[in-house]
Amino acid sequence: MPNFTQNKFTRPETFRRIRPDLLLAWLKQWESYFAKRGLILPGADTQLVLPMEASVGKPKFGAQWNPSAPQIDYDNLVRVFMEPTPDMPAELADSLHLVREMGTARGMDAMLEECRARGVDLGLGDDASPEDVALKLWLTDPRMLENLQNCKEVSRPRGFQYFTTDASPLPQFEGPSLEQLRALEERLEGFYVAWRRGAGTRVFAYCQQRLWHTVPEWVFLVRHGAPFRREEAMENGEPTSVLYRPRKYAVLKYDSLRGELGVYCSAAREQKILLKAFGKSLFGREDFFPGNAKFNLEPIVRLGRESLACADVMGIEEVRLTEVEFYQHETPWRRTIEQADDIFALVEKAKLTWPKEVQDIASATFAVKLWRQKRARRVTIMPSNRAIYSRDEDSGILERWMEAREFIVPPKG
Repeated sequence: MPNFTQNKFTRPETFRRIRPDLLLAWLKQWESYFAKRGLILPGADTQLVLPMEASVGKPKFGAQWNPSAPQIDYDNLVRVFMEPTPDMPAELADSLHLVREMGTARGMDAMLEECRARGVDLGLGDDASPEDVALKLWLTDPRMLENLQNCKEVSRPRGFQYFTTDASPLPQFEGPSLEQLRALEERLEGFYVAWRRGAGTRVFAYCQQRLWHTVPEWVFLVRHGAPFRREEAMENGEPTSVLYRPRKYAVLKYDSLRGELGVYCSAAREQKILLKAFGKSLFGREDFFPGNAKFNLEPIVRLGRESLACADVMGIEEVRLTEVEFYQHETPWRRTIEQADDIFALVEKAKLTWPKEVQDIASATFAVKLWRQKRARRVTIMPSNRAIYSRDEDSGILERWMEAREFIVPPKG
């Protein structure tokens, strides 16, 4: 069952922006499917672009091709994607998703940089569009394009929950083996199938050296299905519906210096299974990450404005407390949020008082001005295991400050 096609590829102008020869080479992979849907593709040798330049051996683009030659039926092509059928090839849907995600200006920069690093020549000119680059890379090395899209997925801002191991001494970790990744996929596959998320679970691992981090960080992307979704559609001029399974991701990152696993997923049940599966597959213990507290907000009550000190953390110019959320557990329960440019100014003017129990402070949001940055970064701490960063790449320097001010609980032992 293919993923539902994106709206971007339900407009003829989107396909017309792609170089015709690249588009045809891509569509030819599933020519029999398109023929069954009533779309007859031109022959592979159809003159869609100008002849090859004898001097350089590369096609010359920019002029119109012969209007009398057979051409791609863009309107019919759009209809195929607007009315997907259950037998649409999964690889066609997957490649469409990759081109959709990476066919942007930022995605093009990432693709070209990766190609330069690996010595891959796509043979494209300066007039290539982002969609051209994505499609040519898929035709050249689809695994590379998939990895780049995965890296884009793991870099999205998210609120991770953190779980620190109680193992002492901390075991060395230099990355997962192929056997460990396959064991993870097998175990998680059983869970997602039983959870009615379908088969096809994949686990990808990436090692990255983040700015302000002293050791490399391992990031894991768990790709799986979501519950089925039904959408209204039109087929052969008649109303119908399309049943499909959306794609979902869980993201985990392991800090080998602290023995800490950050988890982003959609449900507490899923989180519990991920902790057990990663603990068992990578370290031999299901309870390797028992869920000890990482964050606390006690310093803002005990130290007041001094908890915002940052002169001892290189790279940070200023920190302000801009939002606090209170949750009163006693009956009747109550949740209140206070926002200000400077929360401590309200406290100092007696317009705001701290609760008797620090546990009643559900979250605190700080605006952190980094050196030579115009806009302040935001970090929200939600004890005992969750933090949200406006930019995940800033987590290293922000955690240095949180450790210095004891918002991060020191590791035991």
